[in-house]
Amino acid sequence: MRRLLDTARPTPPTQLPPMECAGLTAAEAVAAGCDVPERASSVRDGYAVCTADIAAATTGRPAVLRVTHTVRAETDPLRPVEPGTAARVLTGGILPPGSDAVLAEEDVIARGCGHAPCPTHGDAECIEVRGPVRPGWFVRTAGGEIAGGDVFIQRGQEISPQAVAVMLRTRVSAAWVHPAPRARVVALGSELSDPTHPGPDTPPQPAARFPADNLILTSGLLARCGISSIETGVLPDHEDRLTALLAADGLPELVITTGGTGRSERDFARAGARRAGFETLFDALDIRPGRNMFAAHRDTTLLIALPGPPTAVFACFHAVVLPALRRLRGLNETAPVTARLDATLSSRPGGEWLAPCTLSRHGGHLCASMLAGKDTPPMLALGQADGVAVMPGGETLLAGDRVEVLTTLF
Repeated sequence: MRRLLDTARPTPPTQLPPMECAGLTAAEAVAAGCDVPERASSVRDGYAVCTADIAAATTGRPAVLRVTHTVRAETDPLRPVEPGTAARVLTGGILPPGSDAVLAEEDVIARGCGHAPCPTHGDAECIEVRGPVRPGWFVRTAGGEIAGGDVFIQRGQEISPQAVAVMLRTRVSAAWVHPAPRARVVALGSELSDPTHPGPDTPPQPAARFPADNLILTSGLLARCGISSIETGVLPDHEDRLTALLAADGLPELVITTGGTGRSERDFARAGARRAGFETLFDALDIRPGRNMFAAHRDTTLLIALPGPPTAVFACFHAVVLPALRRLRGLNETAPVTARLDATLSSRPGGEWLAPCTLSRHGGHLCASMLAGKDTPPMLALGQADGVAVMPGGETLLAGDRVEVLTTLF
């Protein structure tokens, strides 16, 4: 497994505009390109004032300020606030020169201009202020939301939609990212039909009896992991056809096959990979299910050959494909996810066991419920599973014990 992860290299970085970065991995840290707000701004609808003009204001002797103009979020350049005056300011409006605080609408008494006349200025728009405030009142300073140069995306971190929004707002024009790797999924088996290419143009498999559910399972898991360029197909039990497919130029960074990894005369995945020039990274893993799977590489392409049973594909995807995929995407390593068992679980001796499970939250804890045993047949367990629990061979864990879980949910 270590050889596989050491071979899996991130896709070469490229520079993309923010709108194309969501879901990709940052190849370099991303910092804000400017302060937000760029200049001190109001956080309330109200009036921009100079605090010196209202320092002596009381209920009995209010300060009266004449309102001279209105400042909106888009207003620029700014008319200054002269001594003894105020400016009407809306949320997001830049604080005008000469002012250092904002009084909320509900904290003043409006006079004139449709209100009761002002005793000092008659029908002119004025406000009465009945108490002082400190400088900076209801003002967001320049850089108060984020300062230019603040790093908000770390190298190796997936860029979220909200991070893209911050990139745009802070005038980041482009970021270095690792493009998502391309993938191809091939289901091996003459008994399989291709559900991803239905229609009259699809050549029929004479012996096809079952839809290749592994194509839907694997491509769906890849898509959940951020892979959008996914080719799928079915190949009959014909070694030369697999060899030709794997020997072709222009293979994607990841090829996943399902089936053909056993030791019978119909299992030709290993032979086909060798004939196509792939070098084996491991030929078996001490896990159940999936001990007959193997991995190989050629140039920049990783080949991961999974078993045929869908439950084994699901388990091995989480245990093997998922960590390799994170390397290809350039993502940082994360701490293992653990969950509390809701019931006692025992495993048979031999290697590690991968048991399908559901995951839920109870009392602030992540809990795992096993989908194993005679009461939960394999296909039913697959349809309900959120991930797999990793269980050392020959051990018993009690209800409440913690177990490592592998999942694409988070």
